[in-house]
Amino acid sequence: MPYISRNNDRREKLRNGEPALLAGELNYQIFYYVKHNKSLNSSKIKKYIDQFLTKKPSYQKYNDMTGVLIRCYKEIERRLDRDVYDLFIDIMELYDEEINSYEDKKIKENSDVE
Repeated sequence: MPYISRNNDRREKLRNGEPALLAGELNYQIFYYVKHNKSLNSSKIKKYIDQFLTKKPSYQKYNDMTGVLIRCYKEIERRLDRDVYDLFIDIMELYDEEINSYEDKKIKENSDVE
C-alpha cells in the first residue's frame, strides 16, 4: 500500500479527483474512495483508472492498472474487511478488449513472442 506523506499536497489533490500520475497514487486514490464510501460505484473507480491511463496507452500503464487493482483489493480485504473482489474483477474485465487490441497492434508492429 503506498503511503503519501501528510506534508505532501498530492493527498488532497488525489482525494479531489486530480488524475493519478503513478501506480501508487492510483492505489491511494482507489483505497481512499473505498474506505470512505459504503456504497461503491464502479464508474467512479473507472474514472480514476481512465484518467491514469490517459489517451496514450502503453503496456506499462495497463500492467500498472491491473497490479493496482489486485494489490488494492488485497489491502482492502485485509484492513477494511470488505469484499470488493467481484467489483474489481468486473472493472478489470471492462479493459480486456482495449488491452487485447493494444496487444494485437504491438504484435503486428514488433512480432510475437517466439
